[in-house]
Amino acid sequence: MINDQASMLRKKFSDSNNLNNRTKTNSVRSLSFTSGKGGVGKTNIVVNLAIQLAQMGKKVFLIDADLGLANIDIMLNLAPQFTIEDVLAGTKNINDIIMEGPLGVHVLPASSGISEMQSLTAEQQMSMLKELSCLKTQYDYILIDTGAGIAANVLRFNAAVDEVCVITNTEPTSITDAYALMKIMSSKYHVNTFNLIVNESNLQQAKSVFSRLVTVLNKFLTVNLELIGFIPRDINFVKAVKRQTPLSLLAPKSPTVKSFTDLARQIDIHPGKSIDTDMKGSFWNRLGNWNRNSDL
Repeated sequence: MINDQASMLRKKFSDSNNLNNRTKTNSVRSLSFTSGKGGVGKTNIVVNLAIQLAQMGKKVFLIDADLGLANIDIMLNLAPQFTIEDVLAGTKNINDIIMEGPLGVHVLPASSGISEMQSLTAEQQMSMLKELSCLKTQYDYILIDTGAGIAANVLRFNAAVDEVCVITNTEPTSITDAYALMKIMSSKYHVNTFNLIVNESNLQQAKSVFSRLVTVLNKFLTVNLELIGFIPRDINFVKAVKRQTPLSLLAPKSPTVKSFTDLARQIDIHPGKSIDTDMKGSFWNRLGNWNRNSDL
């Protein structure tokens, strides 16, 4: 019964989006920031990248898609009254919960400490997707901070975006889990192009991690991987989190912030393409059809 209802919702969602696509062009670029394991600094990276893009004059929409362990609002010193949980409960619509962060970055807060949010039902997923598709504000970038690992919600957000940015550090377990994530995305969702960001590293270390991953990927998969940036280890991240202020604003002239600036410019100047967006439609269309290759 649930699958039948989800199928009807998907059709309605897709038809609505096809009509919108015929009347309006949306050039927004969607990127997910994801990792095979937790603790690699993923949220710090996406928050600071959002700040850097905003400083470049871009309109940025930041989605906290770590549905049960959300913390973007904490890092930006925001106190949301409502979250995605309220949207799913039907008490609020998506525009009611969007918050404005530093430099005009818009933030969609998720729930924290609610384990049920990590495993949404088909109806809950479609409800959230329909709400997202109704956003009236246009953005240059949609940045999605996914949860860590290979849970269904993580994989499906990654399958919907234009570009998947895999974040790892130099630890062997982090590198191994990054490979596992790309392997599943390639085999199950046919995503064969990935951006790599190496955290807590210098250029030489980042190149070494990149080389190790490329060697394994070329041996077992048909996958393209591009190293788009590295972020140095910086003790000031701890200070930034405690002050609930992104490092890009706390220490704007630091070498680490320069690496975020370089990363933002790299992304903005050299857009990648993880999937055939011309064939699969807009980000919203892909979200609406994200269960095509999954057991929803």
